[in-house]
Amino acid sequence: MNFIGSLDLSVLLALFAMRDQGTVQLFIWISELGSTMVIGGLAVCAALLFASRGRLTYLAGLIMSVVGSAATVFILKEIIHRARPDALYQAYAETDFSFPSGHATMSLALYGFLAYVLWNTLSSKVWRIVAVLGLGLLIALISFSRLYLGVHYLSDVAGGLVIGSFFLSLAVFTSERLWRTTTIFR
Repeated sequence: MNFIGSLDLSVLLALFAMRDQGTVQLFIWISELGSTMVIGGLAVCAALLFASRGRLTYLAGLIMSVVGSAATVFILKEIIHRARPDALYQAYAETDFSFPSGHATMSLALYGFLAYVLWNTLSSKVWRIVAVLGLGLLIALISFSRLYLGVHYLSDVAGGLVIGSFFLSLAVFTSERLWRTTTIFR
């Protein structure tokens, strides 16, 4: 077995061995904050807010981060066809493909972009730090929940975080560039 497969299996087994029902329920709730329904709903609300306030640079970045990440996850799942961990290890049934983790990707894409927006818009340095740390913690908890619940391997989550980071970086770069170079997007 290769190194990544061995590491994936070791993490899966270690977390399965320490799983308890109370913590499972907590992580199911946390995991839902990275679901397609929640991420999609929050992204639409943020998009409407940005559009209504004329913050088109943020709207463009949000679309790039969330839509780009979602499309990439969908395409990669269909190309790679990686099976999820065996049903024995899953706290609840997940049936689609495993790589990359959509929850990890989309959480980083959306909550990471919202952290960027809050950093730029909140006037208090303390609140900016609290917002960024809080959203960063949320991304970490959602990502970990996928491992704890046994519905993803470590490499699925790591791959998702890399994809989310790429699109978040692209979105921030695009938002900054539009702000500096055009007046229509301000």
